Parts: sequence; C-alpha cells; structure tokens
Amino acid sequence: MAADRMWVKVHHSKTGEVVVAICDENLLGRKIEVNDDFSVEVSESFYGGALVTRDELDRYIAQAKILNLLGESTIAYMMEKGLVSEKAVIKVGRIPHVQVYL
Repeated sequence: MAADRMWVKVHHSKTGEVVVAICDENLLGRKIEVNDDFSVEVSESFYGGALVTRDELDRYIAQAKILNLLGESTIAYMMEKGLVSEKAVIKVGRIPHVQVYL
C-alpha cells in the first residue's frame, strides 16, 4: 500500500528544464548507506519543497521535463500512472530510484 504523502520540490535548471524531485515522506533527511564508503543524503534542499498527497502530485508532474523519483511509494505510484517502467528502476542502497525524461 502506497504512502499517502510525498515530498515534492520543483527546480529550474540553468538550461531551462523543469526538474521535479519527489520522494517518500519517510525518506526526507535520511542518509542512505550505499556501501561501506559511500552514503547519500536525501536532502531537504533537493526534495523538501511541499508535503503533498498522491492526488496533488499530478499538477507538479504536468510541469516536469525531468522527474527525479526516490522511494517505494513514489515509484509505485508513477508505475501505476504508466510513467515509470520497472526496468528503469535502480537501487540506491535498498531504496528504489529512477530519473524520467518526459
């Protein structure tokens, strides 16, 4: 069962693309251990814009040129919408991640 809420933040790249970063609510601020020498922080500066429900995500997705997605619930929702293929998903530590170019 997917989580009710996700963090979403809209970024504007120097080249004009709109990048929308979305992660599961429980991941923000966590450090993901990739291996003994490397970890990734799920930073508030990248993901921590607004805490929204699944139903509210569509308006953010509509403006995106690139989606940066992190977390089981986030990716499951995007798969339900047909925006993500399971083959595109990689694991960062044990957390699913995918980047989608629209």
